[in-house]
Amino acid sequence: MLRIALTRSSRAMSVASQASASDSETSVRKIGKALETYLKNSQQHVAMMEKHRAEFETGRRHLAKMMSLDIHELDQAAIDRAIQYLFPSGLTDPNARPVMRPPDEILPKFQRFTFDEEGKPEGTRFFTLNPKIYGLLSEIGVKTQSVMKFYDEHVGSRSVNRSDLEPANLSGSQWITADKMKKKLSEKFTNELYGQVIIAFEHLASLPGSAIEQKFLSEFREPMTASTGSKLFGPAIPEVKVCAETNRRYAEVTTHCKDTRATVKVTDAGKGTFNIDGLQLHDFRHLQAREILLAPMIISQTLGRFDVTATTECISNTLPEAPNREPFKRSGGMSALPRAVRHGTALCVAALHPESIEPLRLSGLLTLDPRKNERSKVNQPGARAKWIWKRR
Repeated sequence: MLRIALTRSSRAMSVASQASASDSETSVRKIGKALETYLKNSQQHVAMMEKHRAEFETGRRHLAKMMSLDIHELDQAAIDRAIQYLFPSGLTDPNARPVMRPPDEILPKFQRFTFDEEGKPEGTRFFTLNPKIYGLLSEIGVKTQSVMKFYDEHVGSRSVNRSDLEPANLSGSQWITADKMKKKLSEKFTNELYGQVIIAFEHLASLPGSAIEQKFLSEFREPMTASTGSKLFGPAIPEVKVCAETNRRYAEVTTHCKDTRATVKVTDAGKGTFNIDGLQLHDFRHLQAREILLAPMIISQTLGRFDVTATTECISNTLPEAPNREPFKRSGGMSALPRAVRHGTALCVAALHPESIEPLRLSGLLTLDPRKNERSKVNQPGARAKWIWKRR
């Protein structure tokens, strides 16, 4: 019986050792394959960059001949001016216009690692496939522990300012998007990892005493207007200011609609009043004008919260040749003035109430209407109308 037991135990130990050896070989094969893939991608990236650099230099020489310039005088500023001259574009988005820049500034950067003499990576997070995002998570964890320790040590002392023991002030800003964080870290990662980073940031920002890490948190935040600047046509969302006398927040912007220019000021913590050139909301007898003025508040669900003050003027009367002209009648009918005030009100409401930016943008209230009355043509009754043609 003893021999049988010893034989079975030796067989089990040999099977376990073989299994562990096979597992280690599999892991080594995976690691070796990862290194092989990295080296292959690195060589392909180097070859691609050399090819694009040669093409850029060739194009730069051709451009210098076309512009009759010396190749040594053609710097990046001269290239930008030449491209703007040769390819005039009326596109409103600067990212859609043609450019000519070195490939190192346009193409995505390749993430490189350093290896020791034995071929092993020096970074301990190399095999996580996302070393930078995991490094950021570790840094957030270290700073969280330091903030908690700082608060516990100075919560009852008077050696530090009370503002340093408060949570970080993140008003008027938001966390950068996943695409911007990927570009900032020069690394691709999943949405789950991005969510974990945002949760860690929110926990750090909510701690008392996180004001000491305000600079670190600001590196990964952006103003509210930055995310919508490229999506809007016309004036951008203004900045929020605080009145020194009343200590109330307000925003002010200037916009126009047809021949009407409006300067709108929206104040928070108000009663929902309107003051447009001295006129109240009930002074606009036409129902359409009232609906236009109240549209931003209805969409943002802030009726009775903001006070609107606006001054309007006719753009044609402010031109230098206006005194020599006949008195100009404001164009646009009964809707031009309310529409100009509505656009300014929507921009200010978006600044004071960031949660309403997306509903206002989707409804089209944050977009400037560039249409104007078409000029009258000579020997025609109107801009498009023609006289009745008669054969004789």
